[in-house]
Amino acid sequence: MKGWLWKWTSLVFLTIAITIQIQFVFSLWTGTLNFLFYDTRYLVGQAADFFSYYQAGHNILNGIGCYTIPDPLAVPYLYPYRYLPYFAYTFGVVVNLAPPITAYWLWVALLVGFVWLAALRTRSLAKALNRPNWEGYIGMGIWFMFSPIYIELFVGQVTLMAAVFVFFALTTHSLVDGRKERGTMTIFWIAGSLTKVIPYFIAPVLLAAGRVRTVLVAVMVTVLAIVAVPAGLEALRFFLDFNAARATYVTPYIGDHSLKMLLYYVLGEPGTDFRVITGLLIGIFFGLATCATLYSRDVWSCAGLFSTSYFFIMLDVWEHHYTFLLPFLVLAWFRARPGEKKRWIPFALALLMSIPMLPIVQVLSGLGSGVHPITLGIEWQIIYHSSKVVPALIFFGWLLMMAFRSPRAENGREIILDTFRNAWNGLKTGSNPRIEEGILVREEIEKEGETQLEI
Repeated sequence: MKGWLWKWTSLVFLTIAITIQIQFVFSLWTGTLNFLFYDTRYLVGQAADFFSYYQAGHNILNGIGCYTIPDPLAVPYLYPYRYLPYFAYTFGVVVNLAPPITAYWLWVALLVGFVWLAALRTRSLAKALNRPNWEGYIGMGIWFMFSPIYIELFVGQVTLMAAVFVFFALTTHSLVDGRKERGTMTIFWIAGSLTKVIPYFIAPVLLAAGRVRTVLVAVMVTVLAIVAVPAGLEALRFFLDFNAARATYVTPYIGDHSLKMLLYYVLGEPGTDFRVITGLLIGIFFGLATCATLYSRDVWSCAGLFSTSYFFIMLDVWEHHYTFLLPFLVLAWFRARPGEKKRWIPFALALLMSIPMLPIVQVLSGLGSGVHPITLGIEWQIIYHSSKVVPALIFFGWLLMMAFRSPRAENGREIILDTFRNAWNGLKTGSNPRIEEGILVREEIEKEGETQLEI
């Protein structure tokens, strides 16, 4: 396609995507889109996740444990609070500055603002990478049209916030154009990790890239946040026990979009004890991500591998959790070489994961929209539970392919040595290898102050 046609096509896509985003916000008042998703149609109610944070903070302000569900509640309804105590002492307390309903709408406004900030950062990223304008428009549109964002706004979750923090961390100047700036990436990554645990999954990639001090600071800050609050060991034990139990035992649940839930139906409902399967999934996906990280200079793709693994090794993966894939789908769009047909795969996967599957399955199965989807036959359960995790599996394979085309060195010994050399130098001196456009730059190919970069 000619340049002008790409430009106008991408602008049309961006316009449609922004219209979808506006419709998301509008539907929070009207409920127009609620029939499309399980979480907005069948669960407790709008803002239920946000109200769990609010109630936990309200408990703290009134001298009650953050995991207690008092009577009466300070909110209309809620899900049980299942996060670390420090989040109740910080975020939960802050949102109590306003009444529950007002606080929820303020949070929605902040989340929408963060989506726009991420989209604008995507536009500037395209310029920093010397990509044509239309590529930036496509990247921006991915943020706006991704349907799990609507569920995130509806329940008032914090996954999207963590995703935006990670996106900014991975697109700082030190990771895009090789500048020797310090601190900015650390701040964004720690902020994301304190908001949600998932950003910690990319810690091995940062270690291999020499950002050892960043990881150490993040660990120390998190440990300090955990021990500094006066919740006590009993609260911490409750958090660990509650979440550990749900990591290995599967209970059929329509809203769970994890690989474990899909395997539960594919294997013919084999039982609830998934401890062996959990171990196998951790070994497979973390093993592949680790091998890629040791072998590859592609920081963006390796970070995406570890982050995508979350959806394969964990249970309780809700549809809105897939907003955490957004940074890596956008970075994957820019990672591929200009002109490559395979660069459209991440874009196509983003479109596929944005399709609301619930009403489609209900209609095609013959149940009709009025019947609860728990009664779907096993074949339809498989189709429904494949709608998010199968594209994520394809994305994992795409990232793996991208990572393995950028080796650290020419032979295996040098590849391993380079990884540990980066980590040791980063710890000892704080001198990090240069990263340009998400790729660690080999010192031996630098000539006369200019870097020949392979992407």
